[in-house]
Amino acid sequence: MENLKSRAHQRTRPPLWLPLVLLAGGLFLAGCGATAPVVQSVNGPDTLETEETGTFEASINEEADAPVTYTWNFGEGSTSSGLLTNHSYSSAGQYSIRFEASNEGGSDADTISVRVVPPPQPASITSVNARPNPVDEGEPVRFSSNVQGDSPLSYSWSFGDGAEAAGRSPTHTYQAPGQYTARLRTSNSVGDDTRTVTIRVNRVLPDACTTTEELSPAFFESNSSMLTDDAKNSLQENADILAQCPNVSLRVEGFAAPGERNEQPLSADRAEAVANYYHDNGVHISRITISGQGQVEGVTSKGGGTRQYRRVDTIPQREDDGM
Repeated sequence: MENLKSRAHQRTRPPLWLPLVLLAGGLFLAGCGATAPVVQSVNGPDTLETEETGTFEASINEEADAPVTYTWNFGEGSTSSGLLTNHSYSSAGQYSIRFEASNEGGSDADTISVRVVPPPQPASITSVNARPNPVDEGEPVRFSSNVQGDSPLSYSWSFGDGAEAAGRSPTHTYQAPGQYTARLRTSNSVGDDTRTVTIRVNRVLPDACTTTEELSPAFFESNSSMLTDDAKNSLQENADILAQCPNVSLRVEGFAAPGERNEQPLSADRAEAVANYYHDNGVHISRITISGQGQVEGVTSKGGGTRQYRRVDTIPQREDDGM
């Protein structure tokens, strides 16, 4: 009888694995009962500049059971977590951003896109040119420039003589000789830049300024250094030419004829009288060199008149003569 009772007792003992099965089933039923997240919104900027930080935010249903895991994928290998996060891009392009929320009850996801562009480029001048340079007065000069930067770009030129212009490649004509500094200022919505170029404008000289080798002499009465009317007329013709020829300097040489008194000082006085006339008629004294040559050598008072020896010669000397 005892053996029968013992076997009966063994048959009614629950199996050892039954609690484990019940525990797993409970956990399974608990998981099946969790409320899964539902992504309700994903927000972020439509456009970013490279290296600019953007803020991205998502929301889910309030009923989702915790714990909930949030994962962001920014489309270039970077990830983040949380409902609110920040991110920046180092390269321009179009990126798809995926947000996912998950818990034991399931998961949900949504995507948005962002366009990443280079930052705006301020106006920057790389070069300014003027052609031709040097240029003769009265001849047009064409200006040009190389400018970088986002459009639209504005161009403002000042040419150093009071004139101004707009546009990328204006043309300007200088009416007077000299050295001018032209200035370009360019700008756009994010910056501006300025650069200058120097233009040399040459004077245009009459042919007489480059071809004349001699000017009219002035003749004097015997033993006199006073200018006669004929002498003044000749000198005035010379002064009119010299007024147009700033490149010409003068060597004024006075002479005396044989038989005149005090030949050396007389020749110097005659040269000085001519130089004073030029100075009084617009030729600056700094352009004039004076010398008295005394008596004309190799000439005697015999035979013929001496008027041709009672004179002052005006010898032009151009800047490029090397004299």
